[in-house]
Amino acid sequence: MPTLTQYQAIIDGKPVHIATVTPEGDPNLAVASDVKVLDGAHLVISVNEMTHTQENIQYNSRVVMTAFDKDWKGVRIFGEAKFYESGKYYDICERTFFGNGEVSPFGATKPKGAIVVTATDVKEYV
Repeated sequence: MPTLTQYQAIIDGKPVHIATVTPEGDPNLAVASDVKVLDGAHLVISVNEMTHTQENIQYNSRVVMTAFDKDWKGVRIFGEAKFYESGKYYDICERTFFGNGEVSPFGATKPKGAIVVTATDVKEYV
């Protein structure tokens, strides 16, 4: 299985899509731009808005994500996600994405939380 570090250049700090499912079984798709690969099997997403995504993950932890380069070559990541309101992963998001006084497109000056995705399968899009 490919690892997340193989796709770090198209994931870190770039827009990625993350799909979740509501308790009613309806799909939800969000775009996250504050994303960082932690290692070959884990990535962290700064939650600046994404209220539905956060709620859905607390109900059903399974997610699928996609990321692409400028030539539309990319990766599909299947995984299990967990939401954190504080602690190590929150601190990574605050330091990485808001450490220099950045403001999100929605006006956030610090994360609402952090989503950590543990990849269970990584598939290349060609």
